[in-house]
Amino acid sequence: MMRLNFYCFFLILSFFFSTTVKSENDPSVQFADAEKKISNLASQIAEVRFNDTLLFRLNSQLVDEFKTILKKEGSFEYGFDSLVNVGKVVSSNGLLRVFTWNLVKADGTSQQFGFIQYLLKAEKVVQLHQLTDKSDSIDNPGSKILSVENWFGAIYYQIIEIDDPRGKGYTLIGWDGNDLYTNKKVIDVLYFDEKGTPEFGAPIFQVEKIKTNRIIFEYSRMVSMLVRWDSDYKMIVMDHLAPNKSIYEGNYKYYGPDLSYDGLKYINNSWEYIPAIDYKQINKNKIFGKKR
Repeated sequence: MMRLNFYCFFLILSFFFSTTVKSENDPSVQFADAEKKISNLASQIAEVRFNDTLLFRLNSQLVDEFKTILKKEGSFEYGFDSLVNVGKVVSSNGLLRVFTWNLVKADGTSQQFGFIQYLLKAEKVVQLHQLTDKSDSIDNPGSKILSVENWFGAIYYQIIEIDDPRGKGYTLIGWDGNDLYTNKKVIDVLYFDEKGTPEFGAPIFQVEKIKTNRIIFEYSRMVSMLVRWDSDYKMIVMDHLAPNKSIYEGNYKYYGPDLSYDGLKYINNSWEYIPAIDYKQINKNKIFGKKR
């Protein structure tokens, strides 16, 4: 009987250790554990108030954790569908994935961080690029072509693929917390060269006979602004912004939607601005129910 009990104990112990080793070596378990750590750190960051030392210490840990797991083989195939307080957009062709998140500093200003994963299809290589937000030091951002090291930061929530003479492009729509008084919405475009080097911005946004490399809206943080691709209308639909009084013209902390809508439609390799579109209530409600 004692020998039998010992044998059973040995089997249970062997099963326990083999299961533990298998779990430790199982990539899906590693990715799931990393996803939980990232979400936990991002949630802690979202709760920090008036303590930049703690904020950036947590963010440094988050960046390191994200970079480590995204460098691992198989990370591109893992969904990261349970991330909390981290934005993720994926292109419909499956070649591009962008993660972004936001920090609110003690002075009320925001700073974004992120990573790009891009699959070079021919080489079957997934490239990883870290995004560095330099929006505070970018003068006249509508005129600039930017790199991952000199990025106009935003939390991206939508991506639209386009084709033009430059090749495949990815139009990105995002939100920027900016400061105590205003938020921003950003419409940018991302291209990759033959080596997979990313580049933000291109003169494909046509607004009232003026071409710009990206469009940035600024408005009161007391309101929300709709900027979203609508597949029914085949255009990017936007609330039209205006000051609540004419004396505040140019003072964006008093700007908000005026109940009219504008659009951007992709025509002849450009996003063409279309003012005062007839945007139906049924479609507006459909979009308002989602993250904008």
